[in-house]
Amino acid sequence: MASGPGLLTIGEFARRSGLSIRALRLYDRIGLLRPAEVVPGSGYRRYADRQLYAGRLIALLRRLDMPLTEITAIVGAPGPDAAGRLAGYWTAVEQRLAAQRELAERLVRNLAAETATPHGAWQVAVRDVADQHVLSEMRYVNAAELGWIRDATTRLNTLAGRCGGPTGPRFVVFHGEVNEDAQGPVEVCVPVHADTAGRAEPAHREAYIPVIKGHFEPPQILSIYDAVRRWVHDHGHTVVAPPREVYGYPTDPDAATPGDLVCDVALPFN
Repeated sequence: MASGPGLLTIGEFARRSGLSIRALRLYDRIGLLRPAEVVPGSGYRRYADRQLYAGRLIALLRRLDMPLTEITAIVGAPGPDAAGRLAGYWTAVEQRLAAQRELAERLVRNLAAETATPHGAWQVAVRDVADQHVLSEMRYVNAAELGWIRDATTRLNTLAGRCGGPTGPRFVVFHGEVNEDAQGPVEVCVPVHADTAGRAEPAHREAYIPVIKGHFEPPQILSIYDAVRRWVHDHGHTVVAPPREVYGYPTDPDAATPGDLVCDVALPFN
């Protein structure tokens, strides 16, 4: 079974290390675990007993679904460095799993509350919006970080309360693409009296669709955004400002039932 003292055939090494022969051939090609000897002429691979530790370590690391590049770095590092790399890798895995778990739980809640799309799809309405003065707060966030909107709203409402209170419904402007992977600029706006610090929001016309709680979360609400954009384009209008969600209904989205109106998805145009 061995071609020399302490050398094992690839089959014996595979059995004792817990790795397949196919995997050992791959690991030889990529330099992760090279045999101690390759027999001239036949090309048979032979492994040393001392390589069993590395082989068994690789087999265990593969059970963690670790990429081969990371395994190569760990196997080639001294013990403390290898331990640090493994700890860092697993921390990143747990963070990713936590984010995926939160997404899965959110989707379960959303699907359970989802209401069927109205017959004939969503109906677009048009309104004129007067110029406003707003207090606002902007941040780059991804989809998982949109809970920041709630905290920003609390801060802005507190500031508005010191200046006579809000003068209209708050709205959230999406200045760029926001999804699970990409951060985009999101601005929370609370209208206030014109003599208050803040910025001016110009008058405009906007197309909008009222949104019920059952359509409030992705992927449904993204289809509503698509419907508003399509209406503006199909009617020959030009978009003049980013899309926004206007919260002019009395129901708190967090406490709403599936059929409650919670906001309008709106798109300014001319």
